[in-house]
Amino acid sequence: MKKPLPIIAPFLFLRLKHNHRLKRDEIIKLQNKKLRRLIKHSFERVPYYNKLFKASGIGPEDIKTIDDLDKIPISKKTDFSDLGFREIVASNIDLRECTLIKTSGTSGIKLEIYRQKKFNLTNLLHIYLWQLEVGDKISNRHLTVGPCWISPTPFEKIGIFPTKRISPFTNTLLQIKQIIEYNPSTLTALPSALRLLANEIIDQQIRVKIPLIFSGGEKLDNHTRKLAQVAFDADVFECYGMTEVGGISGECRAHIGQHVRSDSIFVEITRDGERVSSGEKGCITVTGLNGYAMPFIRYNSEDVGMLIDDECSCGLHSPLIQITEGRMSDIILLDDGRRISGHEICVGVRNVQGIKQFQLIQESANRFIVKVVKKSGCIDDLYENVAQAIKGRIGNVDVEVLVVDDIPRLKSGKFKQFLSKIHQS
Repeated sequence: MKKPLPIIAPFLFLRLKHNHRLKRDEIIKLQNKKLRRLIKHSFERVPYYNKLFKASGIGPEDIKTIDDLDKIPISKKTDFSDLGFREIVASNIDLRECTLIKTSGTSGIKLEIYRQKKFNLTNLLHIYLWQLEVGDKISNRHLTVGPCWISPTPFEKIGIFPTKRISPFTNTLLQIKQIIEYNPSTLTALPSALRLLANEIIDQQIRVKIPLIFSGGEKLDNHTRKLAQVAFDADVFECYGMTEVGGISGECRAHIGQHVRSDSIFVEITRDGERVSSGEKGCITVTGLNGYAMPFIRYNSEDVGMLIDDECSCGLHSPLIQITEGRMSDIILLDDGRRISGHEICVGVRNVQGIKQFQLIQESANRFIVKVVKKSGCIDDLYENVAQAIKGRIGNVDVEVLVVDDIPRLKSGKFKQFLSKIHQS
């Protein structure tokens, strides 16, 4: 008879903590062991991978180490989106024992993901371990604004990471009022929610101190990081993950990059289907080593990043990753062939005085619309300054500035700062 998950949680946490400190050669040995088991399971139990492997002329015996992974074709979200769950969920998994989670759809495609309860517990404990590693305490009062990856847990009832949750759809001033009343030591927030809070606190000269801030779910840019540091007098740490495979990496005290959760995830950086070297940018391609209900092997996240080959001063030996430009769909395509990060253009717009919130939309190769929520007492030349901030970085393009009262979030609570209506191959 299986033990209830809350009972095995302390033992699982100790194992994760041990794995967290493994040396590089020990990490690779563990990954190879987990990979062989996952490949055999996926070939025998998941129709999609059975067909993919056979079409590629390979079997489980051909994938012995992580170096053999490049024999397997890369899969994308579109490869799964039109398939029924019987094609992509393992045949020996009882779906009644799984949690059904839907992706946010920020890439334009939504997937339904089945996760086993032990997978969810492992993912949660990884979050706890990361936060403790950078100075958090289990008894700290935690507050979240928007992160869907931190749902209520039974551990909160016994005083472990007690958490208050605020919806990102709540009025910003009301959010600040609740934060002050709750007086948390730790805040976890979507970058877009963090940016609005920090701007309001600075503008209104409100005193709020939160020592630790964790951010994820969207790209955290340096502008937002610095705003949060000033507004909350906080140390800010970024994490990265996907609904499909759970948490992938978390930033350490050294703030060089994010350490990959190597006992649960193997990360490659690929370009045109080929693995690139450390220090080169490409698509973040992941293999989830713990996902048996619905495996993801060499799965293209559509995010852009690079691996860093340096040893980190924090003492951890797991690989470092930098998420450099957000999703491939966040790239601006111009008619002269240039490809520019939409986030980099947004940095220029953020520096324009008088903007409370904005959204940049690429309508065509040479036409952009900027929706702007103005601050009170906004300067008269806002339109010209916004247009110049974009043209100064891109060149002579058509820019239309629309002043609006509000820019809605997605149903998931996330906020898309940049939208492209151009099809990207």
